[in-house]
Amino acid sequence: MPRLAGHALLTPFGDLDASFAALLAGRSAPGELAGPLLDLAEGVARAALGGVPVDLVILATTKGDAGRWCAGLLTEEAGYPGGPAWLAAALGERLAAPGFAVSGACASGPLACGVAARWLRAGRARRVVVVGADRIGDFVRAGFAALRAIASEACRPFDAGRDGLVLGETLAAVVLEADDAPGLHLAGWGATLDACHLTAPARDGAGLRRAVQAAAGGAPTAGALLVAHGTGTRFNDDAEAHAYAGLGISAVTAFKGAFGHSLGACGIAELALAAEILRQGRVPGVIGLSSPGCAAPLPLLSTGAHALTAPRVLLANAGFGGVNGALLLDRAPAPAAPPRGARLVAAAELVEAGWRRWRATTGATAAVTTTGLGAAEDGRWSGPPASEAVPLLSARAVLDRVDATWGRMDLACRALVALGTLLGPHPSGT
Repeated sequence: MPRLAGHALLTPFGDLDASFAALLAGRSAPGELAGPLLDLAEGVARAALGGVPVDLVILATTKGDAGRWCAGLLTEEAGYPGGPAWLAAALGERLAAPGFAVSGACASGPLACGVAARWLRAGRARRVVVVGADRIGDFVRAGFAALRAIASEACRPFDAGRDGLVLGETLAAVVLEADDAPGLHLAGWGATLDACHLTAPARDGAGLRRAVQAAAGGAPTAGALLVAHGTGTRFNDDAEAHAYAGLGISAVTAFKGAFGHSLGACGIAELALAAEILRQGRVPGVIGLSSPGCAAPLPLLSTGAHALTAPRVLLANAGFGGVNGALLLDRAPAPAAPPRGARLVAAAELVEAGWRRWRATTGATAAVTTTGLGAAEDGRWSGPPASEAVPLLSARAVLDRVDATWGRMDLACRALVALGTLLGPHPSGT
């Protein structure tokens, strides 16, 4: 797994040093950052890079520059500036490297780091900068308000009297390099999907628990420090408490009481702060915690500075849709994974109002193209088209049955399920 070669942070308190000092002092000041989001993201990325060039830019974000994006959607401005894809491409252009966005709700940070690690492990890049950036605007506020998730006063993670989250903006960047040089290493990552509710987490935290265990890999969770998602909502904090029960975590802290919830940017901000914890040997406690009270007991650190006793740091984030991500930050790299081969056995694509599929002939192998597969098989979806060139992709057309959850998916999600169905048969429970 890659080495953490650089990290930077920007919060309403200031840069990384100022923000870490505020955490240690138990200060809280969630708010918005002044200036265009693209300029701010470029600045924090360059601070993390320290003047070295980069091969790839990955943006961890939920809605990007949401206010600007919404305005562009309403006016149909060319390119819809402000959206995640636009913001990632524009940031990549400024840093002279390809750029794309990873948008997995509030778990975008660990997911983006996992994608970066896979690029590095595959030799597709030697140095990747992962930037976490989200703008809190009226659209985002209205969404959380509609869910009645906003705190009446302050964010109080894992406190018995907690009543919601507070929104805030942070910007952070981490640089990952493919080498085993001394330093801090992203020693593992994990991702899971609850698939149980549009916004609420699984009550038992089972998916988040699996993500944390996957990130730890062969490393023991016992004795580790855990930086929790800690939104301060009733459901999230209870689910996290269940997720971590029995893992032997030595201490739990959370940072959203100081900075607020910065959506897809929070995971990268927390990773930058975890690197400071390992570098300085001090751990900020949970701000806003006065009377711990969750569905399961947690070894929570009180507000203020604590000595670091753990050899490694686990980080966990959870997002809407039940997506979970976790990272392990360690002073030693993880053992190199054995190389794995692969062969293409089937391929499918959507064409006009139908589909095209290829399957490997007996004993045949193929590269990552359809060369070497059998002849193409063409078909059409039943039912009316959604437009002149796109099929409606109803549940009965794709699954040959009615499905109560089908209406929750947009056409892009239905297309992914349709393609996956064409590549079956699948193992039971897929």
